[in-house]
Amino acid sequence: MKKISRLLSQNRAPVVISLVALATALATVFFSLIIRGYRPKLGNQQFLVGTGLLSATSNPESASVYLDDRLVTATDDTLSLPPNTYQLKIVKDGYLPWEKEITIKKEVVFQTNAHLFRAVPDLSPLTLSGAIHPAASPDQSKIVYAVASASASTDNGLYLLEHGANLPLPNRPNLKQLAPNLANLDWSKARFTFSPDSKDESLLEPIFSPAWLKNINQAYLVDLSQSLTLKQPTDITLSLPVLAQKWQNLQNLSQASRLPKLPKEIAPFFASDSAQITLWSPDEKKIAYIPLKNFTLPEKIITPPPAQSTQPQQREVKSNQLYVYDLTDDTNFLLSDHLETLGPNPQYSLINNQPWLLYWLPTNEHLIYLSENQVKVVEYDNTNQHSLFSGNFDPQAVFLSPDGQKLITLTTLYSQTPNLYAISIH
Repeated sequence: MKKISRLLSQNRAPVVISLVALATALATVFFSLIIRGYRPKLGNQQFLVGTGLLSATSNPESASVYLDDRLVTATDDTLSLPPNTYQLKIVKDGYLPWEKEITIKKEVVFQTNAHLFRAVPDLSPLTLSGAIHPAASPDQSKIVYAVASASASTDNGLYLLEHGANLPLPNRPNLKQLAPNLANLDWSKARFTFSPDSKDESLLEPIFSPAWLKNINQAYLVDLSQSLTLKQPTDITLSLPVLAQKWQNLQNLSQASRLPKLPKEIAPFFASDSAQITLWSPDEKKIAYIPLKNFTLPEKIITPPPAQSTQPQQREVKSNQLYVYDLTDDTNFLLSDHLETLGPNPQYSLINNQPWLLYWLPTNEHLIYLSENQVKVVEYDNTNQHSLFSGNFDPQAVFLSPDGQKLITLTTLYSQTPNLYAISIH
């Protein structure tokens, strides 16, 4: 009997090992299907039904998530949903709602990345003695302006405001007087603009890192790293056309250097002679542009990702309309066919930059622009358009803090003297 039992045990061992291996393989397949979005469904011919995943994230967090007007969860959470089209809304008290029609696809994750903007922004003053003709540097970290109503006449003159994350106190601006008014130079009568700037100094020749000032009859270069005190700034009146052309050439070079990032099939459409504006997002994965001529974007320039946006897009591009092309998604969205409603860029006449005031937020998802006496925001796919600020402000002076958390504009609240104010939008 012992011999028979030993033989049975020896014959049973391979069977047990095989059953364990089979169970492990089935469990691995089952859990891989669960991860891909499949869910058990009783009473159906299929035991596992394919679903998609909704990853509902928001900034700030803990916002309510509605699907087809039904509260389902709060951010941040992930839901398994049957493939279908849904009306998705994300709301939070004190913030503007985020809403979009979405399409859930089988085995695909849709991530919201909803950035919520304040419904009631905070205003805080950046200047106290007025600000005349403010102008911002290309990276928005510096603003130059003139003061003419200080309590002491020696405090009038040219000022620099630095407002960025690299400052010792990032939430408070750094103000300094660059120069007082001189006998033959009243800074309040001047207009300002900045030279081109670039993070890659090997690409763009770093010329002075100054601003240039255009008076009625004279133009000056001002080095913002130094205080002028009583020293006369550099008069460049005679050489201004040459310098302005040099700066324009540097801007053209900067735009041309990015063209190799585009697929070769469409790069010619975004060349300087084809597009009036080519404004790249901070991560250089999207491009806002206004074409000078009609053209057709080919279909499937690249293999689209599984989670490609399902928002309506336009491949038939018309001249003098505002579009955004997404390089990673191969999608093209029409943002505005009424460019006359966009606010003008006050610096356009000085250095041939974009004629409309248009900023990318650091989110790489949103554009700030002026329209109908309001500062507005819109997602690059032409959804979630909101008014961020309206009322009494100077449309010729609307800037963005480098971190994208605040608008900066010229307005009056309790006095007749316009001052620069920071407006919290996140």
